[in-house]
Amino acid sequence: MKKENKSYFGNLFGAKGRAPAPQDTPVILTNSSQPHVLRQRMREEEMTHGETVAAHISPVRLETNFYGEAVLYFCPLKKIEVLNVIAAGDGGSLPPDATVEGMAIPGNLKSGFYKLCHVELTSNGTMQVKATSNTRWEKIETRVCG
Repeated sequence: MKKENKSYFGNLFGAKGRAPAPQDTPVILTNSSQPHVLRQRMREEEMTHGETVAAHISPVRLETNFYGEAVLYFCPLKKIEVLNVIAAGDGGSLPPDATVEGMAIPGNLKSGFYKLCHVELTSNGTMQVKATSNTRWEKIETRVCG
């Protein structure tokens, strides 16, 4: 007969004897996310109101706030690499506010700088950064000057 190693507290709280897998964390924007930088980079790519593109954006900063939420910051953003145009714009100006949609990070990602690959950028009412089935986060190693 196989003896099972069970803990009273483990049984009490429903533990199965192993650590739970890290959960995906939804990504949010805050008042400090600096959407004006995203807007400027979109202008540099000559995007207009209503346009939708598939793109890579890099670098973006990801930080965990006091509440354990993953906050996306556009402040370090240098480049939008447009992969293809999904819908043409109407020539109007880009909106000032930004949102993220369907964006989450795997539980094993840490705060830092990332290339955000295969996202959809749309500018209709707000600038929207949308996750796709191919969206991935690539860690960018940074060097401290000094």
